[in-house]
Amino acid sequence: MVAGAGVVAREASCRVVGAMCIGLGITSNYLAELYSIIIGLEWAAPWGFRKILIRLDSSSVIRALEDDSLPWFAQQQWFVVRSLFDSIRFVHTYREANFAADKMAKRGCLLENGVRMYYVGFLVFLSSIEWTNVTYYRFK
Repeated sequence: MVAGAGVVAREASCRVVGAMCIGLGITSNYLAELYSIIIGLEWAAPWGFRKILIRLDSSSVIRALEDDSLPWFAQQQWFVVRSLFDSIRFVHTYREANFAADKMAKRGCLLENGVRMYYVGFLVFLSSIEWTNVTYYRFK
């Protein structure tokens, strides 16, 4: 399936400082999530933030990153980008409660493979941003 990666960067007060999306071409959901993290961290590194919290909806990618058990072709890139930060913490969240990044990933699906779009500051097309102290519900 055609995939895209999306990242929304926020500071500690949850204010949006930027966002990015990239077209990934045809790949699996697992690799799209993994690439989103690595590419997003590479993009955010020059901003000078040293402690990072990453919210994503793939518990298998969280496990792989925490255990350094990535596919061989992503290991070196992960080790390099990981060393740029003092700490990286992962929090699992459902896709329904990670809607800003999900919207950016959907925009990435519309881009050609490897094409990136960068945005600085708050984005008008992100009509709402999830908040850390708000409870979101998921109904089945």
